[in-house]
Amino acid sequence: MSKTIIFLNGEFKPLNESAIAFNDGGFQYGDGLFETIRFQNGNIFSSNKHLRRLREGLRVLDLHLEQTNESLILTLQQLIAKNEFKSGLLRLMVTRGIIEGTPWNYAGASCVYISIRPLSPSPKSPVKVVFLKEKNYPIIRFSPAIKSMNYIGNMKAKKDAEKMGAYEPVFINNENYVTECAIRNIFFIKDDILFTPSLDLGVLPGVMRSTILEIAREMEIPAEESYISYSEINEMKEAFISSTGIGLLPCCWNGWVSNFELTKKISVELNRRIHTPGK
Repeated sequence: MSKTIIFLNGEFKPLNESAIAFNDGGFQYGDGLFETIRFQNGNIFSSNKHLRRLREGLRVLDLHLEQTNESLILTLQQLIAKNEFKSGLLRLMVTRGIIEGTPWNYAGASCVYISIRPLSPSPKSPVKVVFLKEKNYPIIRFSPAIKSMNYIGNMKAKKDAEKMGAYEPVFINNENYVTECAIRNIFFIKDDILFTPSLDLGVLPGVMRSTILEIAREMEIPAEESYISYSEINEMKEAFISSTGIGLLPCCWNGWVSNFELTKKISVELNRRIHTPGK
């Protein structure tokens, strides 16, 4: 079996021979952004959406990236070609760069790292979710939301959810509104209307989330980005979570069941797009 190759700030190197500088701002302070990008049969899914979100995050953090979108896409494609698996996930990370002296002094340009791995096996669905209060976790929210490299609150919630026998936690904010999962978006269906939490709640604009909303419009399914109270969730008829890695997964919680009729139809179209080059 060949070695996994990664991209380390300008060089393609075997994973087991790679090292990030100790004084990199991303390692020291989580000062950076990342994007998890799916590729299927060698084809990158929605690269433009990912890079658009990355650029927005860079703007929010006032972080300069010298590489153009075209050069980044070329590097992603080269990395896929250098590895033996043709479907998987790329993790593109951009840090502010190397710290020189005091923490706010950076030497040189920002750093770019890209890792690669195959897709994880799909879990048996529906997966169980558990609702957790955001205030109990150190979650960093920006407006607009960005994929900061600091995910400590999200990861703590994910571990707590797993201890409770759940696949994913779903956060509830101080006003009792549902926001998002630790690493995924959530959708509900009621009266044949698709609902998902509004972005102005600090929800990350997931690439799969936007694709699902596009599918809903094309299938003439009414869709609303709205404020969903925790007290309303048991009134919902269907629910699912989404992310780049899993696509779409029906979900459930204690005391609630569904036949996921409309969810399955959306899932079929989403999978078609994931497996269609150029989508």
